[in-house]
Amino acid sequence: FLFSIVAFVVLVGVLVAVHEYGHYLVARLCNVKVLRYSIGFGKVLWSKRTGLDKTEYCLSAIPLGGYVQLLDERSEEVNENEKHRAFNNQSATKRILILLAGPFANFLFAIVAYMTMFSVGVPGVVPIIGEIESGSIAWQNNLRSGDQIINVGEKEVQTWQASLISMIGEILDDEQINITLKDKFGNVKYATLDVTGRTKELTAPNALMPALGFKPFVPSIKPIIESVITDGPADRAGLLPEDVIQKVDDVDINNWSQFAEIIVAKPNQNIQLEIKRQNRTYLKTVLLDSSADNNNHGFIGLKARIDQDQLKQYQAIQKYRFPKSLTMAINETNQMIVLTLNMLGKMISGQISGKNLSGPVGIAKDAGTVAKRGFIATLSFMAIISISLGVLNLFPIPIVDGGQIVFVLVEKLIGRPLPEKVQIVFQQFGIGALLFLMLFALYNDLIRIFGW
Repeated sequence: FLFSIVAFVVLVGVLVAVHEYGHYLVARLCNVKVLRYSIGFGKVLWSKRTGLDKTEYCLSAIPLGGYVQLLDERSEEVNENEKHRAFNNQSATKRILILLAGPFANFLFAIVAYMTMFSVGVPGVVPIIGEIESGSIAWQNNLRSGDQIINVGEKEVQTWQASLISMIGEILDDEQINITLKDKFGNVKYATLDVTGRTKELTAPNALMPALGFKPFVPSIKPIIESVITDGPADRAGLLPEDVIQKVDDVDINNWSQFAEIIVAKPNQNIQLEIKRQNRTYLKTVLLDSSADNNNHGFIGLKARIDQDQLKQYQAIQKYRFPKSLTMAINETNQMIVLTLNMLGKMISGQISGKNLSGPVGIAKDAGTVAKRGFIATLSFMAIISISLGVLNLFPIPIVDGGQIVFVLVEKLIGRPLPEKVQIVFQQFGIGALLFLMLFALYNDLIRIFGW
């Protein structure tokens, strides 16, 4: 829990710093005086004044955002000799550029993150289809076990993650999933999955593959224990590396996937294992825990022995040299921006499930998980959150950048600022909308975590 909180504060703090630095930098370039650059809201925990303008740089108590305070006659008295540097006295073009700079900085961060990932190498799993449910839409369209997905829509895909993101994009676009596949004999075939009217069902969390009727191919892994997690359920029951799992509750175990499915289905329950150790058979009773990621999933605390040569056959590494890495990064960022806009737009219109919305609790939980997975996973997570932050800030909600841009455009159109009372009403509406959004996201987070 503490690790997740620290990861959340650090990861979100970096993205907020990037966003606010965009505003800060363009304001400085436009000769607008910056009074304060704050990471976080509320009580100031640390601050330092520096530079010719004595700008205050500070860290504040609530790590859910930040702000850049610019000199502005609407909020403070401004000396006559500094009025030309006040934000409200700048041209509409300059004000819009300053407001756009925050979201643009988030998109630029995502491009740099993706470019770094593609330069280092992004590990993934080759998108080979495993089990197919008879009669499913996948089966009806001639998808078969062993087929490898090579294109979704017009995008070449090398991993399951890229395949699923592109499939969701296809669903949101026109409810037609166009797939190019290569069967186990090397023959190319094409399929169009018509999912008209099923967008809400298919875009619910973790629903896509089960609803389409297939599973990813999982190579058969022998049920041999590689290592035992200290003080986990298996460790407490006396299981050791090299033990071979033969039965769980009198069910014969043929591979690790079968074993894992049984464990996942039995959180906080006792199971009886039959194991083979140095040609002798033992019975062990294990009280399972629940998974830290999902209370409804069982956890035993074992790692399987994996044949590295076998693993390499199904592993895909996306790695490119410059400038290909930059091109790929721009394309990936663009795809995620479009996907985010489509998701939010269809969520607002009720065409897809609101369960996809996640709040600070869910992000904190995910931040802890990806931070444990390493540098590439963390960068990928930060790129997605950065894009979401940039898109959200462009929405025409009065208290975010997009809403302020609308105010500037209206002022340009009518030749004067909107009356202060009107702006206050719109800002109150914006605050109410954001509070509702945060409470709804928090509700989703709690349902996911506690399985309500």
